[in-house]
Amino acid sequence: MSRNSRKRDRKPKGRHLSQRYSGDRVLIVSEGTETEPNYLHALKEYFKLNKAAIEIVPSSGSAPQTVVKYAKDAIKEACRRGNPYTKVYCVIDKDSHPKYTNALQTIRNFDPEADEHCETILCAIPSVPCFEYWILMHYSASTRSFGTSGNSPCDQLINTALNTYIQGYQKASKLLSKELVETKLHIARQNSATTLRAATSARTDDPSTKMHLLVDELEHLRDHRFFQDDRKGCPDD
Repeated sequence: MSRNSRKRDRKPKGRHLSQRYSGDRVLIVSEGTETEPNYLHALKEYFKLNKAAIEIVPSSGSAPQTVVKYAKDAIKEACRRGNPYTKVYCVIDKDSHPKYTNALQTIRNFDPEADEHCETILCAIPSVPCFEYWILMHYSASTRSFGTSGNSPCDQLINTALNTYIQGYQKASKLLSKELVETKLHIARQNSATTLRAATSARTDDPSTKMHLLVDELEHLRDHRFFQDDRKGCPDD
């Protein structure tokens, strides 16, 4: 046997094999096919979450009810296969969707043990008027209400407030998402928490986002692999 062969034989066996993940699994279902997935994947990379710990998928439609249906179907399929998610998050926009409130109520009423015979928790991560409000939080803790011009609230947000900071903004690209997460995530988390408290105090949701709560969840999953006792439910419970 050659000297080089003996060296190769001394390498630890299984060194290059991927390790099986042991921990809680989550699924994030979003409305958009570009902005939200691009940003969420940037978060996943930033926190260096195990590929098996988090799955990110866009739903087949943009309406909140479509997102919720997709999420419930995914929960059912995962339970059927014997590999259930611990939590499933629905990242949804209010914007001008007529059944937004119904979608939130469907999530609140979801009983995994009754419907799917497993213990998956279904959570809402809404943004009002839309996900771009979370993008705005990386720059400003604006509490301005959008949609007053008669146009789509989200379009007004993009064309006025967001374009002040990102000229020509249309969708958050992979490059922009990566830059925002790596340089301004701490600002967005602080601003988002501040504006949500302000909206709650005023007994409204306009404007607000709960994306910072999802970021907290992902950070916790990275640090602990399992949701601790105080994080068994949805992040705002």
